Amino acid sequence: MTQHSQITHVLLLIACGSACADLERAPRASGDEGTSSEGGSETTAPVEVDVEMILAVSRAYAELEPLTEIHDLAETHADAAAVRVWGTPDARAPFESIDPDDPTLAAVFPEDTFLVKEHFDANGDMFGINVMYKAPAGYNPVANDWYWLEVRGEEITHSGRVGFCLDCHAAAINSDFVVGFGKSQ
Repeated sequence: MTQHSQITHVLLLIACGSACADLERAPRASGDEGTSSEGGSETTAPVEVDVEMILAVSRAYAELEPLTEIHDLAETHADAAAVRVWGTPDARAPFESIDPDDPTLAAVFPEDTFLVKEHFDANGDMFGINVMYKAPAGYNPVANDWYWLEVRGEEITHSGRVGFCLDCHAAAINSDFVVGFGKSQ
């Protein structure tokens, strides 16, 4: 898929509306379909990810670097009263460069980056995590190759190329689909 096609697809997603705030109405995981070639008629083998490795790193996320403090305002995920983000060391500089108040600023995260967002309820209890893993090139071209994982308690609720994750993160196309925190947060 060309960059122009990716941008067109993202703009269509944005135009169709975001499902972030209402998870009950949000589309569920889109699956791990093959990718079409430029000709559109051939199907190539999908780029694979090491799901067990992703799960292992996700379970041990507290060994990553904390990229934020706990933020009381979690406008980016409707089910959390507060969030905190952890990441691999190479994620710090691009993450800190994101300014949601200026979506024209660019940020790029390298392959094998992990970002883990803890979700806290109104009582301050952590109830789940959302994970972004920057997979090898070609895994998820429409979303710059991000693999998404949502865990609530011990249950994996969504994983892979998750449509409603892309719906919201598409607005952050210039920051490599990573949504940062405003300077006031």
